[in-house]
Amino acid sequence: MARMTAAEAVAHFLKKMGTRRYYLYNGHANWGLLDALEYKAKIPGIRTRHEVHAIHMADIEWRMRRELPIPVTCTTVGPGNFNTIPGIAEAFYDSTPMLCLMAGGPTKWLGRGGIQEVYRFGDDEFLQIFKPIAKHAVMTIRPDTALQSVMRAYKTAITGRPGPVVVYMPLDVQNTPVEIDMPEIEGFVTSLRQPGPDRAGIEEAARMLAKARRPVIYAGTGIANARAWAELREFAELSGIPVATNFGGKGGLPENHPLSLGVVDRSGTGHGVRAATEADVFLNLGARFNDLNTAGWSFYDFGGRQKLIHVDIDPGEIGRVYPARIGLVSDARKALAGLIEAWGALGLKRDGKGWLRRIAGWKRDWQKEVRAIVTSDIAPMHYARLVKDASDVVNAIDPMTSVVCDTGFIMNFLPAFYELRHPWFATNNQQFGQMGFAPPGVVGAGLERPKHPVLVWVGDQSFIHTGLSLATATEYGVGGVVIVLNNKTIQAEVEGARTKFGRSVGDFYRIEASGELWNPDIGRIGEALRASVFRVERPDQFRPALEKALKSRKLCILDVEVSSEVKRYAVPLVLKHGTMPFPYDWNMQQKAK
Repeated sequence: MARMTAAEAVAHFLKKMGTRRYYLYNGHANWGLLDALEYKAKIPGIRTRHEVHAIHMADIEWRMRRELPIPVTCTTVGPGNFNTIPGIAEAFYDSTPMLCLMAGGPTKWLGRGGIQEVYRFGDDEFLQIFKPIAKHAVMTIRPDTALQSVMRAYKTAITGRPGPVVVYMPLDVQNTPVEIDMPEIEGFVTSLRQPGPDRAGIEEAARMLAKARRPVIYAGTGIANARAWAELREFAELSGIPVATNFGGKGGLPENHPLSLGVVDRSGTGHGVRAATEADVFLNLGARFNDLNTAGWSFYDFGGRQKLIHVDIDPGEIGRVYPARIGLVSDARKALAGLIEAWGALGLKRDGKGWLRRIAGWKRDWQKEVRAIVTSDIAPMHYARLVKDASDVVNAIDPMTSVVCDTGFIMNFLPAFYELRHPWFATNNQQFGQMGFAPPGVVGAGLERPKHPVLVWVGDQSFIHTGLSLATATEYGVGGVVIVLNNKTIQAEVEGARTKFGRSVGDFYRIEASGELWNPDIGRIGEALRASVFRVERPDQFRPALEKALKSRKLCILDVEVSSEVKRYAVPLVLKHGTMPFPYDWNMQQKAK
């Protein structure tokens, strides 16, 4: 046994697990942890300017790797830890594993109402805040068991459906020396095996897909976390079944592949949505059915004319929205491996040429329908033209560029018009949509994949939320290109409010006395951050600016004027409820119910 503090024991464990870096914000309560990580375990810490920056950086680091070790953050008591809440919620519902070490006040003062203690309904009940938004949350109150608490949390984070875990460690627990027997960790997590599918269920699913006339595969985040891209491609090519995704699975099959349907959601590809809604058998691999992915739950008729095969590592997701003809609790890679094996063993074949020809015709029709917006010469720029041009430039320079997209109006265009040719390198915050998710991605993606550029899409107001996270990029010499979509408004909210009420409130920013639309100067903010700034006012300026920025491999900001008059793109397709509903169209939601 060795004598060390609990913080030192945790630091040595994380070093043995292969932790290469952690993201921190310094405060008095986490000095013990920071000292142990930095000087005892010699794990480099990445200083951040706000706690939520640390969470987003760690989250995006994982999304660019999707394999051990899990990312680690370290924050401090009170509002410092509170600042992580929206980032941890996003990571939880987007299935990102993460170890969030949070420091607290000393245990000897619990219940006395000391500074920053959450005490009025019990002795430091801080963790109650995290119970619904983290996979696991625990407070360690003994220095001799703190390491076991961290180890259990670490394993929980990566087992089954991944998610963030919170370990709340009071400062006296961190700093108390105790005799600790450091456990062997060989195979501690690597020996774990994710669940595999029921064999009979897999064979039934394979037969159903083989008999289908219009089958579609639909892939989500489960494909990425299982790193099942090769298996997805193999099964698609073996069976001849086209592949659609939600944004979480975007590029799971390269989107220039003949069998790719692209993203299927309210703002997806026209031919993809048409194929998905007319499919007779639908294989869902680790994708949620939320309101955006289903246009207010109006796309599908599962249990009626459509049959659903639903595969998910989380049994709670199967049947949450739609009844499944076959439900399989399984890791996506194992399910696909089982389908590949069953397809061969059962001698299954299908002729899907007619189905693919129909889809090809729909694709040609859709490309004609959207040609005007992807080639639009309006200034300020049209979002569709901007995204299509960026896709062309990135794929010409480096198709393996990391792409991180913020929430907002841009997500009405990126799913359909950005062609992702390699798996897993594009992500956005899918569930909670916290504004400002993407700028910290310059650091998270840039540190994880330094050989490839990083491209960040962010609206002007989201940039104002977290743009100062780029200070960390400058400190650590991390390059990346941030496209700031500048039109002095929260554009994602304008159209919906006007549709519902004929007017809107608080979504344009202006000088109150004069009515002049106004933003802080994005370019000057960029210069203060030591970024190279490119001002783009017309479509012909965008491609040259983006090419120069990507090739520089430096921190760059493209301050792009975009039109506030552009209508959100939605699939130009008439469905059973009429035209495609706006996501928050109250009347359409009632019809969908």
